[in-house]
Amino acid sequence: MRNLSTLLRITFGVLVLTILLSSGIGLNSTVKQVENLTGDVIPHNASNQNTNAVKIVLNSARETVNSIFGTQFTSSEFSKNVANLLMNLIYLLDFIASLIFLVGLFGIWNAMNLNMLERKREFGLLKVMGFTENQIILSTILEAGILGLIGAVVGTIVGVGGVTFASQVLNFNQLSVLVPWYLPLGIILITTLLSMLLAFYPAWYGCRQDVSNSLRYE
Repeated sequence: MRNLSTLLRITFGVLVLTILLSSGIGLNSTVKQVENLTGDVIPHNASNQNTNAVKIVLNSARETVNSIFGTQFTSSEFSKNVANLLMNLIYLLDFIASLIFLVGLFGIWNAMNLNMLERKREFGLLKVMGFTENQIILSTILEAGILGLIGAVVGTIVGVGGVTFASQVLNFNQLSVLVPWYLPLGIILITTLLSMLLAFYPAWYGCRQDVSNSLRYE
């Protein structure tokens, strides 16, 4: 049950982080296309189809804004304002992703601490059976790594699935832009390594306790 709670925390954190990072990447790609229309950036690999689609959307939005608010935005002015707005959204998403990442780290660390506390008697029994401290610490770190790996894989799959569904609803056909190949791999690798790292100190501290006290722990 304790492992399930830890696994769910990791999965949820990875899920939210995947969605936020992919959204930031997608907005950054849109900003580049908008800046391309204003002449500020001219990417060599720009897609004419995507650029034309963004141009049509911007023109439609500009006409709607001008008609509702009585403004007289030109295409260049409106595109620059949209680019600035999208950049602010990217900064906001990056800030939220950073907070979630820190909260996720604290959640994993707290879950590992609780896990080790509940296993205090188990550590004492393992010592009595002849296991060394290094063996107990290594097995605990490997267990944490497996939990981190499973949670990261499940969270990434669900997150990528959600991003794929949203891109289809919004008729955005370039999934590789939202979810580049390195994003899922990076999230899974970092989550697994952090889970192992955060489990080291609680395991080491638990192994350093007196055996008699550990066996009396309920």
